[in-house]
Amino acid sequence: MPPTADWDAIVLAGGRASRLGGVDKAALEFDGETLLARTLRAVSGAGRVIVVGDPKSVPEGTIVVQEEPRFAGPAAAIGAAMAEVRESYVFLVSCDHPFLADAVDLLLDEASGDGVIAVDSDGRRQYLMSVLDAAALRASIATQVTLVDLPVRTLLVPLELMEIAIPARAALDIDTWHDQEKALAERTHDG
Repeated sequence: MPPTADWDAIVLAGGRASRLGGVDKAALEFDGETLLARTLRAVSGAGRVIVVGDPKSVPEGTIVVQEEPRFAGPAAAIGAAMAEVRESYVFLVSCDHPFLADAVDLLLDEASGDGVIAVDSDGRRQYLMSVLDAAALRASIATQVTLVDLPVRTLLVPLELMEIAIPARAALDIDTWHDQEKALAERTHDG
């Protein structure tokens, strides 16, 4: 049964963006809108939206938390955000997918059990684009010795996740300037 009204969202927006020369990814503009704003719009149907990082601006009602220590990695960021999750499912995503909106309904409509994970056109799991059972995620977090520098993949291994194929452009993330050029080219092919 899809979690139509019972999901929160965790948006990771606190990385160093070292492959972008330190430019704040969340504040990077795409089609006149920041990547973070595009992501927040895509998950606006969530009961609560929790952003992990130090964003310059977020809409009213958005909860902002910080992982400890700062830059301890995405698993630590997820751990910090889970303290604010109230619903039974949580949509987990990073802020650097400019076409996330293309995948949100696909993932939410299929969410059941431990959850679902997006799979790109090459068959790769997108660990930071998933809808997870909050209790199962909390149980996995509880079994970890530390979340600092822990790969998200390791955090999600105990969960039985159904793989959901998403449109190729939805999987695009902007980690480098070349990625941004690819995303901009994809946008122009959209018509």
